[in-house]
Amino acid sequence: MKFSPKAIFFDWDHTLWDHDRNASEVIQELLAELGLLDAISHSSAVTWKEFQRINDALWDDYQHGRIDQKTLRDTRFVRFFEALGIQGDAALFSDLYLERTPRKTNLIPDAFQVIETLSAKYPLYILTNGFDDIQHVKISGVGMTHFFERIITSEVAGCKKPAAQFFEFALEQADCLPSEVIMVGDHPIIDVQAAEALGITAVHLNFRAEEVNAKIQIGQLAELLDLFE
Repeated sequence: MKFSPKAIFFDWDHTLWDHDRNASEVIQELLAELGLLDAISHSSAVTWKEFQRINDALWDDYQHGRIDQKTLRDTRFVRFFEALGIQGDAALFSDLYLERTPRKTNLIPDAFQVIETLSAKYPLYILTNGFDDIQHVKISGVGMTHFFERIITSEVAGCKKPAAQFFEFALEQADCLPSEVIMVGDHPIIDVQAAEALGITAVHLNFRAEEVNAKIQIGQLAELLDLFE
């Protein structure tokens, strides 16, 4: 079965933009530039995993409304420094991270080609919980803004995925019914289950081959092209 929707919704981070590679590059660059590497006894891989653990937990709290944007930004590198035993200016590190990371241009493999191909036939929308000031820089930086009808962030929608209101807002913007769109994302709950709960067909980009209940799963972005007419 191939789809011919009125619009396609895409998540951004981890789905099209390679967040992990971009963020890890910036963290290593900043640790070196600020003279903090000698204070860390861990390998770069362990250092990155520690950041992931802290960042993922804070983002989970943010996406479920337990903390706000300021708390996430103010807390992230304080905890990171504490976990690694670093004595340094966490606030400066955070400011530099927020300035540089969005300007990194590493994409998930085949992302540009897939979006370029699909945009020639379908209206495309970005649906992201990422912050408005950051996401526009990321998308513009990789030269993909013109492929999308609109970039819908949680700040624009007034709520965050997986809230039904977020998807309802996006449907209004696209002037579509749930049955007329496809949602594509990497998160089995926030992107996929939340969309399916509203009657939106969702495609899970299951890069890690995790055991999930998504009805439609693919392992690589390029496989998307086989799903559309």
